[in-house]
Amino acid sequence: MNYHLKKHVLNQKGKCIKLGFHAVVTDTPIDTVALLSNPSNDRVILLSFQSNILGNPKIYAYLVNNKRYDWARDEGFSLNQMLELKQEKVFIEIDPSKVAEYLL
Repeated sequence: MNYHLKKHVLNQKGKCIKLGFHAVVTDTPIDTVALLSNPSNDRVILLSFQSNILGNPKIYAYLVNNKRYDWARDEGFSLNQMLELKQEKVFIEIDPSKVAEYLL
């Protein structure tokens, strides 16, 4: 997992503990993408690290709409194709600093 992404994930995981629940971190085959989930309510957040032209790090966070994700997966869409399906709202962009609150 990318250093900047790991740092953000651990920060959000600490916030989850302060809010009273334990989040599960799932690595993905993509070094710049990780999943953070709350098993008690099946909420999942996709976290992604990207850097701009100047090399400044930026973390993006997306709430996963489980029903639409299952539909897109069953239809044969890849993860990259799902990310491009903005009108289908498979992934809803959220404020990366509020990941723990969205998982609550």
